[in-house]
Amino acid sequence: MHSETAAESGGESSSPEDPSDASTVISPAREPATILLLAAFTLIAIVLTYPQISRMRTFIAGDSGDSLLEMWVLRRVEIGLPHGWHVLWNAPIFVPAHDTLAYSDTLFPVALVHWPLRTLFGDVLAFNLIYLGSWVGSSWCMYRLARRVVTHWGAAFVAALVYTYSAMRLVHHGHFQLVVGGALVPLVLLLLLRCLDSPSASRAVVLSLSLAALTLTASYYGAMMGVIVAIVATGWVLAQRPQAVRPVVGALAVAAIVALALIAPFGVRYLRLERHPEFRRSFARDSAAHVQDFLATGSSSRVLSHVPFIASRSLPSSRLIENRLFPGFVGLAFGVVGAIAAVREIRRRAWRTGRARELLFVTLAGLACLVLAFGDWTRIGGHRIFLPFVVFRHFVPGFAGIRAVARLALGFELALALLAAVGIEFALRRLSRRVRMGLVLSLIAIVIAESALPVVFVRVPTSAADGGIDLALRARPPGIAVELPLASAARGVMWPYVESPRQLLALRDHDPRINGYSGFQPKGFDALAAALDQFPNPDALTALRRLRVRYVVMRTALVGVLTPAGLLPQIARDGAGRYAPATAELLVRQIPRGVAARVDRLPGGILVELAQ
Repeated sequence: MHSETAAESGGESSSPEDPSDASTVISPAREPATILLLAAFTLIAIVLTYPQISRMRTFIAGDSGDSLLEMWVLRRVEIGLPHGWHVLWNAPIFVPAHDTLAYSDTLFPVALVHWPLRTLFGDVLAFNLIYLGSWVGSSWCMYRLARRVVTHWGAAFVAALVYTYSAMRLVHHGHFQLVVGGALVPLVLLLLLRCLDSPSASRAVVLSLSLAALTLTASYYGAMMGVIVAIVATGWVLAQRPQAVRPVVGALAVAAIVALALIAPFGVRYLRLERHPEFRRSFARDSAAHVQDFLATGSSSRVLSHVPFIASRSLPSSRLIENRLFPGFVGLAFGVVGAIAAVREIRRRAWRTGRARELLFVTLAGLACLVLAFGDWTRIGGHRIFLPFVVFRHFVPGFAGIRAVARLALGFELALALLAAVGIEFALRRLSRRVRMGLVLSLIAIVIAESALPVVFVRVPTSAADGGIDLALRARPPGIAVELPLASAARGVMWPYVESPRQLLALRDHDPRINGYSGFQPKGFDALAAALDQFPNPDALTALRRLRVRYVVMRTALVGVLTPAGLLPQIARDGAGRYAPATAELLVRQIPRGVAARVDRLPGGILVELAQ
């Protein structure tokens, strides 16, 4: 190991260059204290992801759909776990369906962190501390990963920002599981490389814990990381001398066994669902990567919206959120330079050791993720070309439930950021010491500028936003409830925005719901929702009796403040996300005699208790 590199990076780095080539050696700059680096990463995270920090007790990043769903998942794990494994999985939505918690990522490791924080700071602030900490942690882990392959700390710092605040990560700021999972991805890779570099049982266990935490937090990234680990570990073993293979294979075996033991109890629940067609994703071409997507950023970029060839591909109507994969000018430009430098290094000397080995295998893994991100097939010259993901979808457990395959491009983004660190250092070594810091600061400013995307926030609804429904139900005997109008996947965009706020506040009264919103819905739920929305006609009443529903809530007001507000006219109309008060009263008068045991009119709607 090169002595300067080892001294500067705490012994993590592989030799960055051939010391016999004087033009490749860069005098190491003194690395700032860890506390200063973390302070800088924290300040940047606040500016780019939570600029209105005074609202951390009331607002979370995202909208009234998936963001509130993720908060519900955390709270549901915390409520269900003390009551046993079976109760944990049978969350009180989509009654009488089973294993409903497995309809989305469980966020189980995050819930274990959120739980004690919630007791100290409350739900929302605890959620936001994890959210903000994930951006900081992402930068720190990527920084330490890049320090393995570069000598100058500034190159690693810029690479950390390139990865953390790439468009494909920032546009998902409202997907809490992806924010947290994205921070764990460089951590897993860093721990893998450390374990391979110096194999031991303790390092293997730490690696397995991090991989399990990633998989149970963001299953998409867990699947992606499984591919990366397999490629890097296999290449590493093949590159070893015969006498060095046994300890590496032994450590990997320990890591695999421990990770499998941790993931299997959860994976069984998901695999059980995947046996049913309604829980298997078919290939959706619009959620896969396209070449043009890598020039598309967020639709309202404060800087890049003024760059014509980026802006034209980033219009709100041009692409789904999944198809905004622009890695940034700094990442692209210096990633290419770094790739050229890495190729020259690999060709000039043996690739079996040092930095060349790590860059080679990480880059190969990143390219594999890129190919998988294009999905089952693509069209070239008018011909459909099948791609490797179609094999993964049918034969590799866990991949059948992946819809947004474009998210797997994060593995490529990770490799590109690592190469960008090499490219930046390549540029720095050709500058005088005085000029180097100027370039580093300029690149930091450029990354921050090109990452400046508006962050959407939603006020988390409280009991006061429920219009008295939760208080009334808590005062009644337990029973199954249904909230009308009832949304399902057939209602399109209305489904998450109508049901997520209700679902979150339903945790307060503890009554299970026929309603629900998650990554999936039970078989036949669209038809059931349509039938129940005809309440109180005979078919709806028959279905309510079959489902043993005790309470019918007829919502006359939306729960909480809708974000994005532009959907309000569509969702607030009569019969969509609520009833007009006059419509609700008309429906109450149509209830046959003897069906309703009690009717209460509340600010948020009408609560009908059915006769039992």
